[in-house]
Amino acid sequence: MLNQEQISHSFSQFIGLLKVEMETEEIEAWVDHLELLSAAPDRISLGGLNSFFCNYIKSHHQKALHKMAREAFEPLGMVEDFQLLIEPANKVYGFRPEEPTVQSVVSDGLNPNYTFRNFVNGSNSDIAYAAGMAVGENLAENKYNPLFLCGDVGLGKTHLLQAIGLAAKEKDRSIKVRWASSKEYINEVIEGIRFQKIAGVREKYRTVDLLLIDDIQFLENKDSTQEEFFQLFNELIQAGKQIVLTSDRYPREIKNLEERLINRFNSGMVAKIHPPDFETRVAIIRAKTAKREFDLSEEIVNYLAGAIKSNVRDIEGILTHIEASRTLLGQEINIDAVKRVLREVMNLETNPKNVDNIIKRVAQRFEVKVGDIKSDKRTQEISKPRQIAMYLVREATDLSFPAIAEHFGGKNHTTVIQAYKKTKEWLEKDPEIRQTVLAILREINA
Repeated sequence: MLNQEQISHSFSQFIGLLKVEMETEEIEAWVDHLELLSAAPDRISLGGLNSFFCNYIKSHHQKALHKMAREAFEPLGMVEDFQLLIEPANKVYGFRPEEPTVQSVVSDGLNPNYTFRNFVNGSNSDIAYAAGMAVGENLAENKYNPLFLCGDVGLGKTHLLQAIGLAAKEKDRSIKVRWASSKEYINEVIEGIRFQKIAGVREKYRTVDLLLIDDIQFLENKDSTQEEFFQLFNELIQAGKQIVLTSDRYPREIKNLEERLINRFNSGMVAKIHPPDFETRVAIIRAKTAKREFDLSEEIVNYLAGAIKSNVRDIEGILTHIEASRTLLGQEINIDAVKRVLREVMNLETNPKNVDNIIKRVAQRFEVKVGDIKSDKRTQEISKPRQIAMYLVREATDLSFPAIAEHFGGKNHTTVIQAYKKTKEWLEKDPEIRQTVLAILREINA
């Protein structure tokens, strides 16, 4: 039984560590509103204002939160793989009613928020949207099988994938749907092989009418999983079952993927989602602010749509910061405040290929401080983002290696050369790093 006084002290330590790591505005908006719900050796449960608050802080600060919780609660005998949960504290703060969260996801992996009705379709996604609707509303026809949706990160592939499953279930509740990320599938296959339970994994995925796999590109270099998925794919197709996959690139562009899988992915319909145009971005902003129940002037909406060109996820992030400024800090939403948010969060008022902007984007992706990337710290969690930032600056600008070194605390130019070479090696071997680096490059080149 943990002592309550010790628990309270550890939580105070936890909050103190977070305040050292985060900027003042982040502390006011997020850290100051956290509370401890419960603590046990295998689980720390934190409370937030509402689901919007919890989802945001998990998606942007989960790594830092977990790290600081491990350090602060260590005296209480926390187990190595303890869980850190963040959930609404069910307090009334005058926010809008709670929306369904990730906890609402039903057993087939579908989130009820991700419907076709909630997807803002534009010319950038009309083919993928129409194909998805055709599959979801008439599963038995197998018109596009497999349906392969591809596009850059943050453009709505997961939303469409889930919408297909929800539409199919709405048509026929008896239909068996299974959604999973490729990472989840890979881990299940690995664990199934390791503990001789692969038959159970096969049963789980082969007894469905509709299989939805997100981010299939992560099958790269996974030989055993590729073999399992090949057999799964064939069995479902031969049985007349529908398969829908998403990826950040076309099948042929996924390196180290078996040719027979590439051929099968190309055998149905491949539909690409492109970045939204200005009109679609305006519609997206309007839809999302309506859902969040706050209004923005036409001037602000047009300014945001003109500034944020890369993906829908960036739009979500900016709107979250704007809403936080309004609801948590009581600040007025005007064009100057919006410009400040863009400048502070995404540095969008400056040249996107500006070195500081590139470093800031890397820092945001890896949840580290800009100052740490420019420092002499050599821990793995700092040195890796630093090397990637150096690589990106070299790729996106005309700066020489010595000039780049000056932007990273005056380091020796040979350090930049080594970082560039090291990152190129990672790009060849690690699909996750490649996806992250390419996504940042696309953002700064938008």
